[in-house]
Amino acid sequence: MAKSFTPAEWRKVLSLVRARGEDFGLPERRADSVVLGSFNIRKLGAVKNKSAGTWEMLSLICERFDLLAIQEVQDDLEGLTRIKKSLGGEYGMVASDITGSYPGQSPPPERLAFLFRWDVVARTEIASDISFDRGEVIKTLHGERDAFHEAFESHAAALEAWEKDKAERKLAGKKARAKPVAHLPAFVTFIRQPSCVTFRIASDSGAEPYEFLAVNAHLLFGKHKDERYNEFLALIGWLVARGRQAERLYHKDIILFGDLNLDFDNPETDRDRIDTDLRAINKKQLRGKKSGTLYLPFLDPRPGSDEVLTSNARLNQTYDQIALVARDPRLPTPAVRSTAGQVPGGFDFNLFNFVQLFAQALHGKPYGELSKAARKTLIGKFEHDLSDHMPIWIRLPKPA
Repeated sequence: MAKSFTPAEWRKVLSLVRARGEDFGLPERRADSVVLGSFNIRKLGAVKNKSAGTWEMLSLICERFDLLAIQEVQDDLEGLTRIKKSLGGEYGMVASDITGSYPGQSPPPERLAFLFRWDVVARTEIASDISFDRGEVIKTLHGERDAFHEAFESHAAALEAWEKDKAERKLAGKKARAKPVAHLPAFVTFIRQPSCVTFRIASDSGAEPYEFLAVNAHLLFGKHKDERYNEFLALIGWLVARGRQAERLYHKDIILFGDLNLDFDNPETDRDRIDTDLRAINKKQLRGKKSGTLYLPFLDPRPGSDEVLTSNARLNQTYDQIALVARDPRLPTPAVRSTAGQVPGGFDFNLFNFVQLFAQALHGKPYGELSKAARKTLIGKFEHDLSDHMPIWIRLPKPA
């Protein structure tokens, strides 16, 4: 098991979560609204691989959500099942089968899962995944054949050089370098197939319920940022294209949750680029009042702040996102981005910043005021044991 907090440190952390978790963005449970979220829980598998403090922390986090999409679930479902049991009988669970590698081969495959409260959220009949069919793949390979030929030739040369270096390093008693990965010039298919499940959130007053296709995704993370971005645009494009077919959808609205591995190394230029591309998708594909809207709240700062929320442990990237492709006028659109969180029980979005909570619980000061060495030590104690991502969430008023 990776290095973690001591039992005494966990007691301080858990005490602060219970007493003041909302101060760090842990969502409050309210009777007038629902909380939907996304959480990449790093390598969520066997119980023995995480500390007792982490399992208690995960329960305290997950119990605040009515619907929670979870990424990086391992083939072993023991850990996810433990969380579900700790939450009591009012929670349900659905998980995909493995994706990301062929059975029995490396890298280790992952599952995508949802936890949900039966008394608030009902699972309806659809469960599937998202893939690009053979015709689309062939079209891409043919249309970009020269670029792919060049990429494959370059990769073959890199593999040949790697094999030679590997042999030389073995003779010298050195560890082999990482095996090179092909750099694809265009999107072909997902590294992990996004998982889809339909849900319904009923009204206490008898109003029409929210009904939507929930998509859970863990997109490519690699050294080539253009590949990562191409996969993001491919997923958004698929969702928007499907959203245009709302009359054929089982439910007319789509909500995407996941670790999309978007880069914000330069928040201003990166956000503007993404926003421009999404506006183009909106304009090109979501035409007319019946087509709906596309909205990614976490591309914007929360009202009252000038900074976009950062969801990774080092507080410098917004990898995790929630997106709505919605026709239901009660669901949020870009038009409400300046009013989020202003009405109790109304639309809101945030993240649970447990990095700041850990710093406050164990050092009595904000993370940014810690020394570089203290920050490194702090992150090292939770990024493998708990996660290197923080949970993000949106609040929706109950259907009315």
